[in-house]
Amino acid sequence: MELQDILSSTKTNERFKSGDSLEILNLSDEAYQYLYTIDDQIHLLNLETFEEIEMPSSACEGGERSVSMLEDAMPIAVSFLTTPEKGRQPCTFKLPSNYSFTVQSVVERAGQAAKGTVYKTATLTNGSKLQVPEFVHEGDRIIVDIESMKYMKREL
Repeated sequence: MELQDILSSTKTNERFKSGDSLEILNLSDEAYQYLYTIDDQIHLLNLETFEEIEMPSSACEGGERSVSMLEDAMPIAVSFLTTPEKGRQPCTFKLPSNYSFTVQSVVERAGQAAKGTVYKTATLTNGSKLQVPEFVHEGDRIIVDIESMKYMKREL
């Protein structure tokens, strides 16, 4: 069986006999809100208890690309691992699958007679850039698929 350590992401191969027993650990998700980032540490707030935790950006399930999409007050799901040795501790976090962002600026394209949808580069308020259809303008709210970094639709 190939096993992966949740905290360090290292993988190992283990063989088990039919009589071997394994300890079951508890992994639970809790809702948090993104506050700010200092250096490589991301600060999150539990909205029920107002407890603030900090986690390294490397603990993000989407990697550095997802970390660049963080925005103030964004809802974050934090996974907590409970072990007998260390108790309850946060191990990973993930961003929502899609989220609404404000377009800060767009690079207008020169007039072209193109068939189909014409795309242009837009910069979001968090500094991220992505391709959007030509009808998206500065100040528009758009919904972005964070995993693929693609425009989905305009927010109504």
